[in-house]
Amino acid sequence: MVRVSRQKLKKKTLRQINDRLIDTVARLETNSSTREFFDDLLGEEEKTVLAKRLSVIFMLQEKISWYKISRLLKVSESTVKRIALDIDSERYENILKIVRQRKNRLTFWTGMDLVLKLEIPSLVGRGQWNILDEIYERYNLSKNKLK
Repeated sequence: MVRVSRQKLKKKTLRQINDRLIDTVARLETNSSTREFFDDLLGEEEKTVLAKRLSVIFMLQEKISWYKISRLLKVSESTVKRIALDIDSERYENILKIVRQRKNRLTFWTGMDLVLKLEIPSLVGRGQWNILDEIYERYNLSKNKLK
């Protein structure tokens, strides 16, 4: 679990150090340098939390059920519900602007293809591949793209 000191910073100080973080990230020029930066800065748990949250947001935009998201990403349905409610209350509006761009959704789903293929077999039964089939169809992706 991510830990935050109980000692609170002044709002002005917190805003200034957050601005430094944002300025630093904005100056990163390549995917490689960005990956290295986050690998150095964040622990595995912090990266996992952020990656799962972003993935839930992408999947909710595709109207994937809370249950399926929960199973695929190994998060609780209450976590998915909380993020869905946050979306409804416009908490993630800036992220949603990015998520709603077709090229970003295409990039996300192309990258998630292999991840989902590894996880979906645990969702046995009829229709276990429907999620991928729907996404392939929606974005005109080849089912053999990663093979």
